[in-house]
Amino acid sequence: MERESPQNPDVAKITRQFNERDLAYCDMQGTIFMAAIGRNVPMEEFAPMYMTSQLAGVMDHSFSVAGRMDDDDISHLLQVPILLKSPETIVDVVLWLDAIVGQLETGESASQAVLEACAEEKMKLPEKESVETEDVEKLTDIYEYAYWLGYIYRYECLMHDESSRMVYGAFNEQFMHETYTQMFSGEAGNDIALADCAEEICRRLDSLLIGKLWKRKEM
Repeated sequence: MERESPQNPDVAKITRQFNERDLAYCDMQGTIFMAAIGRNVPMEEFAPMYMTSQLAGVMDHSFSVAGRMDDDDISHLLQVPILLKSPETIVDVVLWLDAIVGQLETGESASQAVLEACAEEKMKLPEKESVETEDVEKLTDIYEYAYWLGYIYRYECLMHDESSRMVYGAFNEQFMHETYTQMFSGEAGNDIALADCAEEICRRLDSLLIGKLWKRKEM
């Protein structure tokens, strides 16, 4: 799929026509990222953990533009009420999977380790303290950024039919945090619904990415 091209700004672009279901899952992922803050997991830790996880991969597969997976079994699994109603559950599962993979020796199978842990019902989550701060405004900013990050990551995946892992490889958390700060610091109109400006945000991200790659190619 074509992205922004500095050589030919008039190149034809193919974009996904977002429906209510797409936007609902962007919202769901934004809520998941906020739930991570509630578990006292900072975005610089959670974003790479989640975006390279098998759970994110399941969402990538199920909502693929090319795959047309609207009626597959995985899609039905994602519609299980506990997953939709409890973002904290998804955060806990991601933390659990990361803890298992983090203990593996070189050459050991992550899938096998997860299966064995499931069979033995070992789902002991890492201890995480509750978020405590007296600075309400700062905490609000942290939650707003977390929601924005999760939402835009999912929007970018859907917009270009790319995997979470690939999108994170292009836009890591540090880059996204810097971009978020530059986009919204002192900028009017922050009350605009994210669904109404997400496409433009992703286009800006794509332009920044292609610009960097283009400069690297010329060097």
